[in-house]
Amino acid sequence: MLDAGSTHATTTEALAVPPPSTITARTRTVGEDLYLEVVLNGAKTEALVHFVRRDDTLCATTADLGRLGFHVPAVDGERCLRDLPGVRMTYDVAAQRVVIDAPNDMLALPTTVLNRPERSTLAATSGNGVLLNYDVYASHGGGLGNLSGFAELRAFSDGLGVLSSTSLTRRYQTREDGWQGDSVRLDTQWRLSMPDRAQALTIGDTFTGYLSWTRATRIGGIAYGTDFALQPYRVTTPLPQFFGQATAPSAVELYVDGVRQYSGRVPAGPFQLTAVPGVDQAGQAQVVLTDALGRSSTVTFPFYAARRLLSAGLDDWSVELGTVREAYGIDSFAYGSAPIGSATWRHGASDRLTLESHAEAGDGRGTAGVGAVWNPGGAHVLNGSLSLSRGGGSQYGAGYAWNGRIVNVSFDTVRGNARYRDVAAGYGSPPPRVSDRALIGFNVRQSSFGANLVRLRYAGQPTSRYAGLFVLRNVGGGISLNASYNQNLDDAGDRSVFIGITVAMDERTTWSASVQRDRGHTFGIVDASRPIDGDGGFGWHVQGRGGAYGGGLGEVGWLGNRGQLTVGGSTMGHSSYGYADANGALVLMGGHAFAARRIDDAFALVTTEGAPDIPVLLENRRTGVTDRRGLLLVSRLNAYQENRLAIDPLDLPADDRVQRVEAVVAPADRSGVVVRFPIRHVRAASVILVDDRGEPIPLGSRVGVGPGEDAIVGYDGIVYLDGLPGSATLGVVRPDGTRCSATLVYPAGARDLPQLGPLTCRDDAP
Repeated sequence: MLDAGSTHATTTEALAVPPPSTITARTRTVGEDLYLEVVLNGAKTEALVHFVRRDDTLCATTADLGRLGFHVPAVDGERCLRDLPGVRMTYDVAAQRVVIDAPNDMLALPTTVLNRPERSTLAATSGNGVLLNYDVYASHGGGLGNLSGFAELRAFSDGLGVLSSTSLTRRYQTREDGWQGDSVRLDTQWRLSMPDRAQALTIGDTFTGYLSWTRATRIGGIAYGTDFALQPYRVTTPLPQFFGQATAPSAVELYVDGVRQYSGRVPAGPFQLTAVPGVDQAGQAQVVLTDALGRSSTVTFPFYAARRLLSAGLDDWSVELGTVREAYGIDSFAYGSAPIGSATWRHGASDRLTLESHAEAGDGRGTAGVGAVWNPGGAHVLNGSLSLSRGGGSQYGAGYAWNGRIVNVSFDTVRGNARYRDVAAGYGSPPPRVSDRALIGFNVRQSSFGANLVRLRYAGQPTSRYAGLFVLRNVGGGISLNASYNQNLDDAGDRSVFIGITVAMDERTTWSASVQRDRGHTFGIVDASRPIDGDGGFGWHVQGRGGAYGGGLGEVGWLGNRGQLTVGGSTMGHSSYGYADANGALVLMGGHAFAARRIDDAFALVTTEGAPDIPVLLENRRTGVTDRRGLLLVSRLNAYQENRLAIDPLDLPADDRVQRVEAVVAPADRSGVVVRFPIRHVRAASVILVDDRGEPIPLGSRVGVGPGEDAIVGYDGIVYLDGLPGSATLGVVRPDGTRCSATLVYPAGARDLPQLGPLTCRDDAP
């Protein structure tokens, strides 16, 4: 809290000022009537208030004082400023202003919210179109070939959602039967997103909702529920907040673990500042307030943010109804005959407690359960669940996590009896009888190390137990070392040891070497790679393997705006093969067809209304140029987020006019949007005008071509004119008022900014 003091200035006598026309005149009382601008605790209130001056103080009605922010009883009558405890005032006669300083406990000012984690975004839009993503892979080795292709067909329309279908086609060669092949449909669904409500409706192939203590089931049917990905700027987890007060306008800064996260200004009064750390992060935040006199105060508070918690009052839910999908990836249309239903709900009871529930039923089975995630304080998170099934089955779970700056600890367990069966158990394996996990990790300077333990047991099967150790050390200079050890606790011979080193040669090139021993076999790998940059270009990867899996690999890849191509070869032992992969997309939109790189999210069709070779920027990075039709497909946009597109007009001819050079768009889910940058060609020219003697027309003469504003003649009789017809008569008015006329003929096919003339301007007849 900052307490900014002020000095009391002696005022001189002033004449009463009549009220402005917008102020209702008050009944005259004993004293001098004044209508003054008010500055409260250093902040202008933009209010003009009626005061009555008596002796050396100012008095106002309790209603007016309440509107200014004073916490006074709203009763009839008036209060004088000198009678309010701790209030000081300065009356500026010349400016007709009163400056009031009051303690915070006398005021009821609104709370100023700073560093809001959420912000409004553009309404999502979509065009109409069809898209085909493809990925074709071919290989040949040992005299046998293999060819497979993945395809996603997608249709989208504004307000009508997205219809999509995926499929896999395979052709392979065997020595006995030659070429064989099949095709299978994977998923087909129609999805309608409602971003204003953060909800989505899906009809077709989808999943049931699930929690950490339940299992998802692939179904064909209908699903409806929340989807916070439709509001990417919305923060759903509780965030640490700091509440404070400032008695004068002050600068405020927020530091999270020593790094400044926010800097701004706060007016007088209470304020709320939100720290936005990373998820599952514990640390310290500092708030620094500095007033106009340079006085600072610092408050430090610890925080913890956990992604498993929901903000107070927030609900996350879904409901599904359909039949279970069977033989996925093998049979295109195998579904169970019995309908099933599922419902999942999470509720933020408070910022520290999130309640969970899940129920499902169908095909003679059913489960219902409840759970909770609780943050009792600090970096602790506890969770528990209890679920019951038909026939007396039960399952319970519990867990604990501590995520500190140095130490991370977590363990959880889920255990059920032999009679516990969920819906998925009727179409596959039952839930595990025991599932235990434990982890401890340490972060010390540039090193991370820890240990983990996993225990898993299914009905009728022996228990599996694995333990592991890991360490990662950054030694500087782009060099890191890592090692791990994993041991099957039920089989002494089942162990693996890994030791590796990685060297970052530059921002993209990485070299690594490792040695691994697994089940009695030892092999080493030397690897170097330069991945393809996201903006496109070439990349490569080479690898050498020695030991039990000796061999090597080499590949090169290229990524452009029209797709990606990878070619390589590999050897392992006595087996060698070559391979190639091509992936991309074909888009039909706006009456035009385009080849593009694979589009998993949203995209934009940029049009410059026919102007070719115009550079297009995405988030200030060049992404391509428009084709001969003035079109460019930009495929790396984020759905529902603000994407900034722009064109670079520097290479445009001088006679082209651009209505705008930048646009911010938010495409809908997996859809495309048309972004227009209209470019209009105008006939423009630089014209030289001379009189009958060949002398330049005087500086400042006005030139008119039809209706519109006149152009002004510059030095040497040069004037810039646009909007020219094929031929025109130029009317010129000299500074002395005399007039002359000249005839201009615009050359056919002229572009850019031709210079015409000299044109003789002949005096008009008197």
